[in-house]
Amino acid sequence: LPPVVTGPRSSIGSMAMADQQLRDQILRRAAADDDLGARARLVVSAAWHDLPADAPLTAATEWVDAQVELLERHHAAASTAPDADDVERTCAAMRSAASGQTDAERVADALSADRIQFLETSLEFRDRHGTQPCPVCAASALDDEWVGRARAALTTEKDAASALRVARSAAHRARQALSALVRAVQAPPAEDAGLPEIVAARVAHQSFTTLPTDDDTALADHVAGALPGLSAAYGALGTAAAAELVAAREVQAWLQGLPFPREQT
Repeated sequence: LPPVVTGPRSSIGSMAMADQQLRDQILRRAAADDDLGARARLVVSAAWHDLPADAPLTAATEWVDAQVELLERHHAAASTAPDADDVERTCAAMRSAASGQTDAERVADALSADRIQFLETSLEFRDRHGTQPCPVCAASALDDEWVGRARAALTTEKDAASALRVARSAAHRARQALSALVRAVQAPPAEDAGLPEIVAARVAHQSFTTLPTDDDTALADHVAGALPGLSAAYGALGTAAAAELVAAREVQAWLQGLPFPREQT
């Protein structure tokens, strides 16, 4: 290869010529370097593709450094696809909790709290005034037998209301766990880094994270149904990003090892 131009430059024209010569030397060296992989040679060429013809070496190294950082972000995002077993367990917990809440709501209806208050007030009335004719129907008495029935009914109502609170709390926790699993999936970076797989990954992420809000069973079904598409798209993105990252890091190290100046003056 011809010698590298490193001497002083007296004009913009000589600076541009020197940078052009340096670029040409680097591209020729990359093409002739048997230790540099084919994919890495493409990265060297791409490092100048969108740069001015007289771009200095520092511009190319900065481009490669930025590409490495971007590919790392793509690879990191792809690695956030959840494990299928984790999704299955979390969705099963959501379905079970939703079913439990539905069952509890059949027993403790919207009037349950009012019935509890009514029974408690009636028992307090009887405790204060003793056996009295029923103030509603006047056909029966609030006697000891009535007290036994009222207390049993009150216990049943309270048990049902407590079961409903427990079921709703369990459904809330299951919903939070499933939502957290979905939120943990990172969206791919806005920049595509030259990876065609990014398109499918973005579509899969949008589909996976658009959740139904009015039905917990539908929420679990959505997440379970959208997981295969997300896993496939993120798997492809991760594989592609990893391969490009190896090449970009190879070029990064290769450029740093060149016997050329980092800055030209």
